[in-house]
Amino acid sequence: MGTVSVEQTRDYYRAAASFYRQSPWRTAGEAETIRVACQQLSGGPWYAVILGHMSNIKGLMLFDDREGRRLMECEKYERIADRLRAIGVHFEDAGGADPAGVAAVRQQGFEVAGPNAYPLAFRMETGRHFREPVAWELELLEACLWTIPDFLKRAQDRKPDVYEYAFDGAIGRMSMDLAWVRIGRSRPRNRD
Repeated sequence: MGTVSVEQTRDYYRAAASFYRQSPWRTAGEAETIRVACQQLSGGPWYAVILGHMSNIKGLMLFDDREGRRLMECEKYERIADRLRAIGVHFEDAGGADPAGVAAVRQQGFEVAGPNAYPLAFRMETGRHFREPVAWELELLEACLWTIPDFLKRAQDRKPDVYEYAFDGAIGRMSMDLAWVRIGRSRPRNRD
């Protein structure tokens, strides 16, 4: 499950382009957290945060644990970055993106939402060590990119109800449960 295929990469790019076009950062802020559980993957649940509402960085972060998510909300990034573990995607412009990634998009015909929407997927380990995601991590990220925009539409009231999703990807079928959760001092906004 460590090797990412070209087909899986293509699927990830399609999901990232769809996510970017839907602009979920318009309706969800960095102070809001979505709990993501998946029975087929060990290590969860994960705590998802949509980036871009208050910051210049647009993307999605899946924190490995509740404590990492809480730290990110309560402390300045520079003070706690060495303790965080997460899977994420940041959207970058073509000029700031990895040249090899831009070349792969051109060569393989991967979909991007626009010149400012090159999706950089990464795995961050403690100590600020970054690497490319392995297959199951990219699959989880792709599943979240597809399901979270729908979750935002269905769960507009910000109640902690659980919404179930099924996702068929490169490594098989996944059952996912998404729900709003309070972390630290945050309170999800109620949208009337």
